[in-house]
Amino acid sequence: MSTNHPFTPSVDRATFDPTTPQAWESLRALGHRMLDDLIDAQQGLHASPVWQQVPRAVQTEFETSGPRDGVGADAAYERFLTQVLPYGLGNWHPRFFGWVQGNGTPLAMLADMLAAGMNPHLGGFNQAPAMIERQVVRWFGEWLGFPEASGLFVTGGTMANVHALACARITMARRLGRDARRDGAQAWPGEPVPSPFVFYGSSETHGWAHKAAEWLGLGDRAFRAVPVDADYRVRLDALQEMIETDRAAGLLPFCVMGTAGTVNTGATDDLATLAELCAREQLWFHVDGAFGALAALSPLVRDQVVGMDRADSVAFDLHKWGSMPFECACVLVRDAAAHHLAFRNSATYLAPGERGPTAGGMYFNERGLDLTRGFKALKVWMQLHADGVSHFGRVITQNVLQVRQLVARIDAEPDLERLAPAPLNIVCFRYRPAAIKTDEEALNTLNRELLARLQESGVALPSSTMLGSRFAIRVAHVNHRTRDEDIAILVDTVLDIGRHLHRPAS
Repeated sequence: MSTNHPFTPSVDRATFDPTTPQAWESLRALGHRMLDDLIDAQQGLHASPVWQQVPRAVQTEFETSGPRDGVGADAAYERFLTQVLPYGLGNWHPRFFGWVQGNGTPLAMLADMLAAGMNPHLGGFNQAPAMIERQVVRWFGEWLGFPEASGLFVTGGTMANVHALACARITMARRLGRDARRDGAQAWPGEPVPSPFVFYGSSETHGWAHKAAEWLGLGDRAFRAVPVDADYRVRLDALQEMIETDRAAGLLPFCVMGTAGTVNTGATDDLATLAELCAREQLWFHVDGAFGALAALSPLVRDQVVGMDRADSVAFDLHKWGSMPFECACVLVRDAAAHHLAFRNSATYLAPGERGPTAGGMYFNERGLDLTRGFKALKVWMQLHADGVSHFGRVITQNVLQVRQLVARIDAEPDLERLAPAPLNIVCFRYRPAAIKTDEEALNTLNRELLARLQESGVALPSSTMLGSRFAIRVAHVNHRTRDEDIAILVDTVLDIGRHLHRPAS
């Protein structure tokens, strides 16, 4: 007679783990094969295309219904090899210059495997993974001029910046006698209508600022875009005037953001003067250093971020100029108490214990929005132990020197035109043959087609932007795998395609 509950169907015990010694050995062999294949792919990147179109037959595979029953791990991996591995964006390739996306390192790839294998929960807890994150946060705080800062790892620059802006709003509201955590940005019945908060950044600020204004309930009108000068740096006179005008209109300025490395041209605002302005006006000073903050690690360009060490907060991505795999961004807040007050909440199931695994509490939960976070810091910790922070600085120096080679080559070629200064690692230029050098519409059309053909060729992958009304080919260089000859190949291919597209009339 069956002993099963009449309403419970009988099923075999299910697990995602192998169930026999032979199955474990089979998985081990597959894991070794995966590792070998990825190392081989990285070792041979120079001989492969940067990017290639996903064939229609492969795209069709991604449009099928989900599998009811599985095909096994080996067959699933074969599908990865044929349908996924050849068709990435290409940001691990030595001639990827499309966007500020790091290439990843082999050691960090392995560290991510270790992190996923342990699978720790980084809300806090009394555990070594949380101690590693605290240590790495402290290291970068020391290197960037925030020795006593609080911080945590998040997904990317947008979330790092949004966390800093939320902390700024809550902290500055408290100084004005308002409880932004309780009341938000809303007017409540029977209470005076609160004055709107506003914050400032240059017109070159990354699009995260608009998202942040919306997400935080301030509204996009709260972000005040300040004009820039000829070098694409925030105009300090315009900023001062805007603050005074907004205050006279009954608005409440609470934060000024400086950018270290703008997305379009790599410009860095005058951070030292912005720090002085914020101190004088009693405003929170935040630095969006998504990639540019790490210039502080390079003796060649660290002078460009002077003044960042006076900020109240900074956001930066180690998956950009730190070469780490995604996701690996960090936010630092100088006032640790203010940081915790901005995000602290209480729940009995998260209460700290006197001893055991909950000793110390859920301190990372008190520094940001997420409770559940993965072990992002391990890859940084291992890479730093392996190579030291000086090696990070040497990669940044190498990239800047290669960009200077590119600038020199562009400036020397009569058919190429640089469209903006290139103070760090971003170069905007175009193909500009003499026959149409004054026809902006024709130049835009020509360069759009040139860039598309260059990308489709698989030789190199820059991206594009608009500088005013001019279409620019944009090289954003954070690539630790790029050799000097890769820069030459990029320019030679641009010239070849340009001359093919625009042959002078005979």
